[in-house]
Amino acid sequence: MKRGGRDCPGFLDRGGRVRRGEHRRPKPGPGHAGDYRAPAHRRAMDVAPGRGRRIRESPVIGAMVVAALCLSSAAGAEVRFSISARETYVGMPVVIQVTIENPTAHEPPVVEEADGVTVRVDAGGTQSMTSIINGRVQRSQTITYQCVLTPRTAGTITLPGVKINVDGEWHESGSTTVVVKESYTGDLMYLHLVGDNDGVYVGEPIDMTLEVWLKPYSDRVVDMDAAGMWRQCVDAANSSWGPFTEVLERGEVRVRTDTRNDEQGRPQRYFVYMLRQVVWPERPGRFDASNISVVVQYPTRVERSRFGIFAPEYRVTSARPISAAVEDAAVQIQAPPSKGQPECYRGAVGNYTLKVSAAPTDVAVGDPITLTIRLSGAGRMELLQPPPIAAQSSLTDGFRVPDEALAGVVEQNVKTFTQSIRPKDDGIREIPPIEFAYFDPQSERYVTLRSDPIPIFVKESGRMAVSQVVEGSPLPSHRTTLTELEGMTTNYEIVDELLAQHRIMPGWRTWSFTAAMPLLYGVSVLVTRHRERVRGDTGFARRRHARRRALDGLRSVSVGGGDAATAVSAALLGYVADRCNLPHGGLTRSDAVTRLNDRGVADDLVREIDAVLAECEAARYAASVGGGESFSAKRARACIQQLERCRI
Repeated sequence: MKRGGRDCPGFLDRGGRVRRGEHRRPKPGPGHAGDYRAPAHRRAMDVAPGRGRRIRESPVIGAMVVAALCLSSAAGAEVRFSISARETYVGMPVVIQVTIENPTAHEPPVVEEADGVTVRVDAGGTQSMTSIINGRVQRSQTITYQCVLTPRTAGTITLPGVKINVDGEWHESGSTTVVVKESYTGDLMYLHLVGDNDGVYVGEPIDMTLEVWLKPYSDRVVDMDAAGMWRQCVDAANSSWGPFTEVLERGEVRVRTDTRNDEQGRPQRYFVYMLRQVVWPERPGRFDASNISVVVQYPTRVERSRFGIFAPEYRVTSARPISAAVEDAAVQIQAPPSKGQPECYRGAVGNYTLKVSAAPTDVAVGDPITLTIRLSGAGRMELLQPPPIAAQSSLTDGFRVPDEALAGVVEQNVKTFTQSIRPKDDGIREIPPIEFAYFDPQSERYVTLRSDPIPIFVKESGRMAVSQVVEGSPLPSHRTTLTELEGMTTNYEIVDELLAQHRIMPGWRTWSFTAAMPLLYGVSVLVTRHRERVRGDTGFARRRHARRRALDGLRSVSVGGGDAATAVSAALLGYVADRCNLPHGGLTRSDAVTRLNDRGVADDLVREIDAVLAECEAARYAASVGGGESFSAKRARACIQQLERCRI
């Protein structure tokens, strides 16, 4: 069904008609069964706007509901709920889709917690349609959310209701009873989590590998290979991959064939799919693998495809769901010891170097000095905390130091912090060493770094009397100190001296020269600062060239399919990373949406960007093939043009 030039999700009712807003299972892609058969018990649950009662499926009542919805859409927003299934298996999610028509304002849906049920809310996307009939322009907007509820225990359970606030009014779906069956996994699948080091410290990287052991399907005719089992059987969308999600999105999945003994001691052959990722533990104790589970639509019947020309191809015609989780992650995370911990320690683990510089070094009492602190190392630099200089008494005794938190800038393996300090006394001759402490996991001890003292010259700063301003008499030579005052000091009122007559008759050359000098000086300062900023501020340089770099990447998209989707996604994510000064390659779709929302980008534009990235992901997983420039590239180019007008 087409709406506004785009695909609109629909659900075929008993009459074969497409009903808007109903949930429809997506087309098979990576992680879906090749030929999925929906159970006979699956049907949609329609709920009237703002109600929790289920409407019986009767033609008369259905017509009344459609008429009521048509009338309400003209008056205001419309909210609908639909459920994907009333029977499921343990580990297989039930999706409650929330569809909002023409809202003025709304909030994301809220789902109550329930025992034995894992809840996740995903933004489905936004669709807009503009129609012109007899010269009248009509616009409509449809926003969808998917509330994914995954049961973890078998039996008859009650799923919590979904609530959403639309145009200041709360709408509820009401609770739903679902029958959850136990799907016996047996020896068909195992999950193992392997680390290169069984004992690491919080903040120390560990190279971990998730191994999915899947027993190959075979019968008298069919013997499925590793690629076919992964492509047609692993349900990637309904699985939870935890820290390995990015590996799956990049398609970096390796496979090997291995054997393990069954309960009778007989060797069984398995396909072992390996996802490798560097993980940074954030809390001590045994590594938490509760957010890792894999769902597989294991075949019960496989037929040979008629489209295999050069080699036989098989497709799954019937399957049953199985799921597995990591039973025990044999990786112990340790906290740095409290014994011998320096006062300046702020959680850094690894190995670092410290370099401190200051400018200017010739100042008066109270003048600002920019202190630049550079920390380099191989740790997780974006989470590295600065040295606590505001708590360092050797520095605060002679300088006024703000106690506000410092936001550093990361460039490769270097994080830079800057802070302005002001000398309190003209007797100060140096900036004392800055201290930074970290825990070295190799030697299992704390290391405190101290920078070299920086020589400075602080001159006196005195208050001038009015007679000194008029007569030009020198300042008295005496020592001065910086004193913080509240409010403003009283102005001098010696009017006779200020209004002394001095007859000055400047000519036109003097006026021209006097007017030109500040202008030339201002231009030179702006040019110099711009050059210094381009050379020193990598974030500024990245923001300047973000649009050109992204559009160059989109021009290279000449064909559709997975390669084009990868190029479009890389160009759009790279643009967001450049504008936000984030590392390349580590930005995911959810990260980009979060960053744009934090920077105040319009919700409609953020949803459009999220929809483009979601379309690219779907194209990448489905490995579709098309000709000409992809539609996603055009939408991505339009998103970039709109982002250029935003201050992010």
